[in-house]
Amino acid sequence: LFDRLYRTRREAAAMRRRLGLIVQRFEESSAALPDAAVLLAEDGRIDWCNEAAQRLLGLRTPRDLGQRITNVVRHPAFGAYFSGVGDPAEGVEFPSPSGDEVVLQAQVVSFGQGRRLLVVRDITKVRLLEQVRRDFVANASHELRTPLTVIFGFLEALTVEPDNVPQRWHRPLELMTQQTVRMQRIIDDMLMLARLEGDTSRASSGDVNVPNMLQLIRSEAQALSGARAHRLELDVDDGLWLRGSELELRSAFSNLVSNAVQHTPDGSLIRLRWRATPDGGARFEVQDNGEGIAAEHLPRLSERFYRVDASRSRARGGTGLGLAIVKHALARHGAELTIHSAPGEGSRFGCVFTADLVCRHGGAQRSAG
Repeated sequence: LFDRLYRTRREAAAMRRRLGLIVQRFEESSAALPDAAVLLAEDGRIDWCNEAAQRLLGLRTPRDLGQRITNVVRHPAFGAYFSGVGDPAEGVEFPSPSGDEVVLQAQVVSFGQGRRLLVVRDITKVRLLEQVRRDFVANASHELRTPLTVIFGFLEALTVEPDNVPQRWHRPLELMTQQTVRMQRIIDDMLMLARLEGDTSRASSGDVNVPNMLQLIRSEAQALSGARAHRLELDVDDGLWLRGSELELRSAFSNLVSNAVQHTPDGSLIRLRWRATPDGGARFEVQDNGEGIAAEHLPRLSERFYRVDASRSRARGGTGLGLAIVKHALARHGAELTIHSAPGEGSRFGCVFTADLVCRHGGAQRSAG
């Protein structure tokens, strides 16, 4: 009996030493982490935090232990995220309580019985590099626009009077003009994207006649189709308007429609719908009966210069920036881009707007084929 008690005590002591070593290693490793880590109880109270949390979030131990995290980190964006607004997997960005020049990104991970781990990292350098990239793109685009305008002017002058140009130069001049126009479109899209990325505030608010805008976009798309003879059907609610930036909304809608024209076979049917949603919002949808897009491409479609079929996209005049512009223009309106597609089933691109952006100006449903 005494031998068993002795062995039990010895094993318990060894277990305590092992647990103590594990705790020591955990404390040392957590202290070495560059990211802040905060253990939270089910009600959001702080149970523990590492040294990085004290540096980045201004937490103090033991003073702040037992406090609700939203009482210590008081930024509105963080409070909204922690209360369940937005996608938990995407996290939230906000300035550090220790100084507005430091940008933090936070994400909450659930584990165990209602426990949560708050992970916060300093992304100041990342955001500065992104700003440098945006500035470079905007400045380079501006600098390229002037020489391209001069080149296009001379090419246009040469093609206006073809009789004064040797026959062997007709085709090269035509190709040069096409590529110059394409470069101008790329630069215009790069400037638009740089402007949208550089201004994260809500878009300017004015009443936008979306039905009239879509009529014009449909006419432009029909002209773009030309001999390819796409059929564009328009189904709109004439009284359904939006509050927002007409320039940005037109750019978003036009890009979706022109994409449908460029990436569907000749003679395809393209349906444009502008309708109210059951929750009081609104939805613009472009549906085509083209080849469709494989699932692995869908998450990356709105990335800059991403193409499912690069050679086909270039041949049809695509810049590779259209959906990136759509995504950022919608984000400035608090709206969402949705994409549904599968090979052989065509594609549906949707712009979903919340009820606070919708305004009524009379009118009724109207269809045009």
